[in-house]
Amino acid sequence: MVPKDAACEASFVVNRIYLRKIYHMLMSNKTMVVLGVCVLVAIAVFVAWRYAATPAGQPVPSNPSSTPGGANGAYLQNITLAGGEIALTYPDTYALAVTPVQVLVHPYIPPCDQEFDYCLYYQGSQYEGTNFESAGLRIKRRPDLANERLCLETPPQGFSASTVPAGRGSASLYSTSVFMVSGAGAGHVAEGQLYRLFLRVTSSCYEFETRVGTTQFGNYPSGTIREFTASDRQAVKASLRAILDSGTIGGEGVAFPVAN
Repeated sequence: MVPKDAACEASFVVNRIYLRKIYHMLMSNKTMVVLGVCVLVAIAVFVAWRYAATPAGQPVPSNPSSTPGGANGAYLQNITLAGGEIALTYPDTYALAVTPVQVLVHPYIPPCDQEFDYCLYYQGSQYEGTNFESAGLRIKRRPDLANERLCLETPPQGFSASTVPAGRGSASLYSTSVFMVSGAGAGHVAEGQLYRLFLRVTSSCYEFETRVGTTQFGNYPSGTIREFTASDRQAVKASLRAILDSGTIGGEGVAFPVAN
């Protein structure tokens, strides 16, 4: 017969082991609950960020897809603008933003003015250490320019009413125009063109503005930076023009005019 004290002690040990198992089981379940909550919070934060980054009514392009074939082995990104009317291709040296907060470069001259639906901005490293600042293509639909004449002839914002297009073009589905929009000040220079595209079937007007921003090389002490040369400038302008020239409407290429 087991003494009473020994039996109590054995019962206490068994109970302690049993309670410890229950504790570990609860802690394990608690860990799973905490992990589940963390996952839900992460999902909620991502969704909130996505909606905050893209305000209500902001057009969002279809998901870009990548294909090889760009210059120097660059991959080409393919996007279709909201509404499905216009498709574009751009190299991976450029990044796409649909809100100003998504533009991850912050030079004195921004690659795109803030009034855009899409901004394709240069993110490459080829011109680091030079007086190059930025390059970009700003895209915006202009519902306020509701007919062909207004779309093609209305001067760019901030320009005088006497400003006229520097070139025009036309095809069966669309018509185009281009304005010169370069400017300078405070040791910085912005060079660019503003193109308009009017789609005759839908009476839609789109605006495409190219920009290359630089600082004046002579403002830097000798030997501190390399010069962003005329050939560099031409190469960046050509890359922006290539994005424009990739534009299609229903699979048909768009021929934007050259400024006279």
